[in-house]
Amino acid sequence: MNAIFKGTILSPISKNKLLFLKPGYLVISNKGKILELTRSNPRNIYKNFQFYNLSEKLLCPGFIDIHNHLSQLPLIGLSDTNLLIWLNKLVFPHEEKFKSGEIAKQSAEMFFHHLLKNGTTTTSTFVTVHKQATDLAFQSAKESGIRAFIGKVMMDQQVPMNLCEDTQKQLLDSEGLIEKWDGYDEGRLRYVLTPRFAVSCSFSMLKGIGKLARKYNVYVQSHLAESRAEVKLIKELYPDFGSYTDIYYKAGILSQKTIMAHCIYLNEKEIEVLRKTGTKISHCPTANRFLASGIMPYRKLEEKGFTIGLGTDVAGGYSLSMFNEMKEAIETSKMINFINSKKHYKPMTVEEAFYLATLGGAKALSIEQETGSLEKGKSADFLIINYKKLDDYKDNDIFSDPKNILAKIIYCGNKNIVEKVYLRGKKILDINNL
Repeated sequence: MNAIFKGTILSPISKNKLLFLKPGYLVISNKGKILELTRSNPRNIYKNFQFYNLSEKLLCPGFIDIHNHLSQLPLIGLSDTNLLIWLNKLVFPHEEKFKSGEIAKQSAEMFFHHLLKNGTTTTSTFVTVHKQATDLAFQSAKESGIRAFIGKVMMDQQVPMNLCEDTQKQLLDSEGLIEKWDGYDEGRLRYVLTPRFAVSCSFSMLKGIGKLARKYNVYVQSHLAESRAEVKLIKELYPDFGSYTDIYYKAGILSQKTIMAHCIYLNEKEIEVLRKTGTKISHCPTANRFLASGIMPYRKLEEKGFTIGLGTDVAGGYSLSMFNEMKEAIETSKMINFINSKKHYKPMTVEEAFYLATLGGAKALSIEQETGSLEKGKSADFLIINYKKLDDYKDNDIFSDPKNILAKIIYCGNKNIVEKVYLRGKKILDINNL
């Protein structure tokens, strides 16, 4: 669709710099690429383009959620204990249900629909150990139009028998899924090798995953140092390794295409190993607080040069809303200053949070040349947001400052302000037609 959209345009340029056009014009080609962003009316140049006047609406990049669990959506809000007990008490019994193709299909369709309703246009998602469920997740993502990085969870120890699969079978199943889905539809769908965490994976399987990652040049996603109890158990299971990170490093799965979630309890040596290998970090503040796991030292890791994105980590996190995740990221960064009197790291700004939910997430997934911001030549992945719903007084002075707009949508926004979702220039979701 050749089209011109007029509205308030807000997009990240860097962690602390924004593109703000009010009004601005977003010009999109029928191939779904951004042709131009301008303050000047371009209708005399693009005479045959369909025109949409959205003067009272905000146009911004679609959100990027780089860590979540498709199977866990029904478990949102359910927890009364720590991570490891929560997994055994709630998560593993529920994931066993995904042996049913019907349950897996319905769950995947609902999950991707809810992501889009919340304005998430790109997701990195864990499914379960079931090959069929993972295949059905790819099918659902294909039909939904979302940009998705998806992986079959891999576990061969320390989990219930019904979720513990033969090591070689899992490697072969994952290889088959890579060959079928990785790079589908010009890269809209990508496969991610997905060992749950070192607790549930033998070193033999982790090494096999490293070999597959190198063979096919695919992504790897997992968890690292999320809770103290987890780190303690790792020491018992892997006594011959120097640290939790050392296990992954020696297995050969750390690289620029690896995303590790949480990274709360890391020593300086581990941080240096992750930095040197180019490993990316998924910051999941809601889940860390909800499961009482801890607080990731965002500023410390950011100052070390890490590429960081945000993950809702449903159902450790209790919402698929990236508005909520941005808010939690800011507020938990403030807490670092309260609880650590000797090291005062500058709290996260609203501009940074927005960056992490968009361009930062794209960089974590190595797709920043394609999406994550509104720029000429990039894919037209964007949202139409009715941000003035958030001000009953209709005070236009408030919305003359882009920082105020961000503050309003982050602290007061939710899926109810997302009116339309576009991916590659195609309208994927229209709240008025639901």
